[in-house]
Amino acid sequence: MATGGETIYEWDKNPRMPAPPPPAGSCDCQFHIYGDPIQFPPRTNAPYPPIESATFTEAQRMHKAMGFARGVIVHSAIYGSDHRLLLHALESLNDRDRYRGIGIVDDRVSDMELARLHAAGVRGARFNFVRFFAMEQREAEVRRSMARIKELGWHARLHVNGEDLLENSTLLRSLKDIPMVIDHFGHVGFNGGMDRPVIRWVLDSLKLDNWWVMVSNGNRDSHMDTKWDDALPYGKAFIEAAPDRIVWGTDWPHPQWKKPMMNDAEEVELLYRYVDHDVSLLKKILVDNPARLHGFDI
Repeated sequence: MATGGETIYEWDKNPRMPAPPPPAGSCDCQFHIYGDPIQFPPRTNAPYPPIESATFTEAQRMHKAMGFARGVIVHSAIYGSDHRLLLHALESLNDRDRYRGIGIVDDRVSDMELARLHAAGVRGARFNFVRFFAMEQREAEVRRSMARIKELGWHARLHVNGEDLLENSTLLRSLKDIPMVIDHFGHVGFNGGMDRPVIRWVLDSLKLDNWWVMVSNGNRDSHMDTKWDDALPYGKAFIEAAPDRIVWGTDWPHPQWKKPMMNDAEEVELLYRYVDHDVSLLKKILVDNPARLHGFDI
């Protein structure tokens, strides 16, 4: 994440269609939205200010331009477990099968609110183990929250920075019978090769039926400003390990982006390279797997 004095780039306002277009029914499994800070105030000590231009309306425009039929709003950590913006977006929809949501569940979220979130289309909860977000994850509370979302049939999204997976291994591996989705490659980084302990940990996890990986943000973690070739071996290896449990997302509008901003279509085209343009694999990752994970109609 960016620190003081670094340039933060805004999202590209002119998204284009990827070449070739994505499969029919494709789903962007992670994007964020922001709102008027008066109506939807960020939490105290939020790690960055709301990106006011990145509204749900703009996200839908981006999806239409890129040929994506579905999307999953991942509630931003700047709002904590205050879900007013997420509920406002989902409950405004006429077609409830186009968008789903991922919330942030802790002890402050009541059973009544969980029921409302589920009715609105929320199908998972994100657990932020990234220290930058200053959201302390106490083990007892995590276990309580995991038990609550399991009853609803939701999945857990794990927002981690590489070694966080190893440090929390005992806790994470003890959580059974609930889908566990590692966000953004687990931010494992693309230095040091494929034999690192954290890479082996992820690949071993993918041998278990309840573990998934989102192969997104390879462009963010790459050491390159364009093309992002150093992400390719990791994308290929993770997908090969569990092709039926891989999903992908834009992470639009790319909060705290420090490189020259790409067009979002370039991210889709990076995914194409992970699978060597295999049409059947792309359909799994962009259509079939997201539908199964988020409860979309098929």
